[in-house]
Amino acid sequence: EPLRAALTDRIGHLLTPRKPERTRIDLTVLESRSPAFCSGCPHNRSTRVPEGSLVGAGIGCHTMALLGNDDRVGEIVCLAAMGNEGAPWIGMSEFVDTEHFTQNLGDGTYFHSGQLAIAAAVDAKVNITFKLLHNGHIAMTGGQLPPGQRGLADITKMLQAQGVARIIVTSDDVRRTRDDHLPTGVDLWDRARLIEAQEQLATTPGTTVLIHDQPCAAELRRHRRRTPKVATPPRVLINDRVCEGCGDCSERSACLSVQPIETPLGRRTRIDQGSCNLDQSCVDGDCPSFLTVVPAPARWWNRASVRSGPTRRTGVLLVAPPTDLPEPTPHRKAAKVRLAGVGGTGVVTAAQIVATAAMLDGLDVRGLDQTGLSQKAGPVVSDLLFGRDDTSIGGNHLGAGQADGLIALDAIVAGAEAALAAASPDLTRLVGSRSITPTVAMVLHPERTPIDPEAVLQRIEGACQPGACWVDAEAVAERLVGAPATANLVVIGMAMQAGILPVTAASMTSAIELNGVSVAANHAAFAWGRAAVADSAAVTDALADNPAPFTRQASTTLLPHELLAHLEELRGAGAPDELIASAAVRVWELVGFDGDRLATVYLQGVIRAASAEQRVAPGSWTLTETYALEQYRVMAYKDEYEVARLLVDPTTLEAAASLVDGPAKVSWKLHPPVLRALGMERKITIGTWAAPGLALLAKGKRLRGTPLDPFGYSKVRRAERKLAADYRSTMDQIFQELTTENLGRGIEVASLPATVRGYEDRKLHAMVRVDQALASERTRAGLHP
Repeated sequence: EPLRAALTDRIGHLLTPRKPERTRIDLTVLESRSPAFCSGCPHNRSTRVPEGSLVGAGIGCHTMALLGNDDRVGEIVCLAAMGNEGAPWIGMSEFVDTEHFTQNLGDGTYFHSGQLAIAAAVDAKVNITFKLLHNGHIAMTGGQLPPGQRGLADITKMLQAQGVARIIVTSDDVRRTRDDHLPTGVDLWDRARLIEAQEQLATTPGTTVLIHDQPCAAELRRHRRRTPKVATPPRVLINDRVCEGCGDCSERSACLSVQPIETPLGRRTRIDQGSCNLDQSCVDGDCPSFLTVVPAPARWWNRASVRSGPTRRTGVLLVAPPTDLPEPTPHRKAAKVRLAGVGGTGVVTAAQIVATAAMLDGLDVRGLDQTGLSQKAGPVVSDLLFGRDDTSIGGNHLGAGQADGLIALDAIVAGAEAALAAASPDLTRLVGSRSITPTVAMVLHPERTPIDPEAVLQRIEGACQPGACWVDAEAVAERLVGAPATANLVVIGMAMQAGILPVTAASMTSAIELNGVSVAANHAAFAWGRAAVADSAAVTDALADNPAPFTRQASTTLLPHELLAHLEELRGAGAPDELIASAAVRVWELVGFDGDRLATVYLQGVIRAASAEQRVAPGSWTLTETYALEQYRVMAYKDEYEVARLLVDPTTLEAAASLVDGPAKVSWKLHPPVLRALGMERKITIGTWAAPGLALLAKGKRLRGTPLDPFGYSKVRRAERKLAADYRSTMDQIFQELTTENLGRGIEVASLPATVRGYEDRKLHAMVRVDQALASERTRAGLHP
C-alpha cells in the first residue's frame, strides 16, 4: 500500500486495480446442510487432534475434516493428491517454526500408494505422525474392499521394516485387535487414549504412525442387517429428564444421531434410533442420563429384565393406512419435478422408484442426481423429467424457474438457493415435510438458537404457487408406519396424490415391490402420504391417537387445588395455551422435586412476570415464557436425590426396554461424584438391580439444603442454591422496575441461566459467569451484590 500510494500519481493507470472489499451476505435461511461423517463413523474420533496441531488433510472421507472445527481437527494447512500425503511437510518443515506435523491417511489410500509417502517421510527424516485409519473399506465410494488389502499385523510389520520410529494402535475393541497378533514393539491402546497417543508420538523424533483400528460404521450396519444372528452392541437411550442439553455427548461423539430436541423442560438431547450405528461414543458424555439395553433371557429370576409398556420397533406397522383413496389426475403428463432431501435417507432411491413407476406407465424419464459428498448427510437434489417421447423431454437438469413441482423431502435443503432456483411462483406446485432433521452444526452446537421451521417453510412457499401441502413426515413414518426410514415415501405419496407426479398408484405399488426393501412399510408410508392430501383429517386424527412413544404430560387433575388455582390465574391473564401446558409440566416436576411449596413459589413468580409484562407490553409473552423456563431450571437442579428419582422413572425404563425384542436387560451408565472425587475417571455400569437403592436415595431429598445433607456442602450444590436465590430476587426487582424501554433488557437478564447446563465442573464454570452477570445487574438495581 505505501508503494501504491507513491506510484499512483505517476503511473496509476498502469497499476493492477485494487481487489474489491469482501462484504458479508446474510443468509435468508437460518441453517444449511453440509456433509458430515456417518453416525458412529470412526472418523468422528480418529480425526481429533491435540490442541494446536498442524494437520494435512487426507483423501476420501478424510476430506470432510476440512469442514470441521479447528478445535477438533486441528489447523489443516494442505490437501495433497493420493500418494502425496505428508509430502508437503517434507518441503515446508525447514521453513516453519512448528516442529511436528500430523497427516491423515485412510487404509484404502495406504494400500494404493500412501505407503510410498510414509517411506519418503522416513527417508527425509522429518518429524511427522501419519494417522492411519484402518476401517477395512473404501467407504466414500460404496464400501469396496481396498485392493491389496493386508491384515493389521502385516501393516505394522511393513511399517517397522520401512524404519518408522514408533507405532501405536488404538482400537474401539482392544480384545478384537489383540487377536491380530501385533508384532513386538507395537503398543495397543483403547481409543479413549487417542489424544494421549498423538501427544506421545509428537515428542518422538522422526516418522511415527498412529493406526486407529475401528470398522466402518456403515458397513457394520449393513453386516448386521444381512446377518440377523450376529451379536449387536447395546442400544443407547438418553433419559431426557436427567439430560441437561449441555452437548458434551455431541462434542465427544460428533455423531449425527445425537440430536438436540426442544421439550417443556428446556433443550434436551435424544438418540435417533433409526440412524444410530451403535458406536456408543456418546455414552462418554459427562452426565448420568445414559442407559444401555440388550436382550436378556426371559427367566423369572432375572431381576435385570424390564418388560412393560408399548413397543416401537422398526418395521412393525402400527396403524393401517386408509385404503379407499381416489386416484389422482396428474396436472401435467410432461412434468418436470425436483426432489430435495438429505443424503443417506434414500433421496436417490425415492427418485428411482418414481422413475420406475413412470416407465411402467409408459412414460419416458430422464433424471439427474446431484449428490457430491451428500451420502454423508449433505444436500441431495434429484431432478426427474417425464414425457411421452424422449424428444419432448430435453435435458435432464432443470433450469431456473422450470420446475412444475418441488418435493421438499427436507425443508432445509429445499429452502437453499440451489434447490429453489428451479421454482417459480407461477408454475411450481409444492408438497413437503415440515420435519426438521438437525444439521451437523445443530448437533455439534446445541447451544445455538434453534432454527425457526416456519421461517424456512415460508421461504419455500414464497418461491412456489399458493396452496402448498405440508405434513410431519417423520412423525407419520415413526408413529403410524413404525419405520422412520420411510419418511421420504410419505412425501412421495403426497406428491402423487396432489397430481405433481404423472404416475399411477398401481405403478408406484409395483415399483416399491421391485425395489424389494421394506416393501410393506414403504407401501404403508406411500398410502399415508396420499391420505395427507386426500383426507388430511384422517392423518391428523391418527397422529393424535398415536402420540410420540412415552410422551410425558402433566396430570393436572392430580395437582393440589392451590396449584390448579395458580394455573387458572395465569390463564385468566391471557397466557397462551402453550405457556400454560409447559408450566403445568414443570409444576408436576417441581412437585416431585421438592413438594407443593416449591411449585407454588414457581407459579407465583411466573404470575408476577406475566403481570409486569402485560402492564408494559400487552400481548407480549416473551419475558414470561423465558422466565418460566429458566426459573424452573435453576429451581429443579440435578443433585444426587433428583437424579436418583429420575433414574428409576418407570416410563424411561419402559422406553429403554422397548428398543429390543423380548425381555431386556437395562443398565445405567453413571459417574458418581463420590467416585469421581476418589480419582475414578470413567463411568461405571449399574443394572436395574440397584433400583431399590436409588429409590431409597431419592427419598433422602428431605435432607436437601439442611445441615444433615451430606451432598449439600459441595461447591457445585452451594452454587446451585445461590444461583436460584439470586436469580429470583434479581428478576423480582426487574419486574417492579419494568418499562417499555427496558423490556428487552429484562428478557436478556431472564435468559442468563440458559447457558448453565451439564453437571459438576462444566456446570460450575457456567454458573460462575452467570453469577457475575447477575451480580452486575443487582448492583445496578441497588440490591446487595
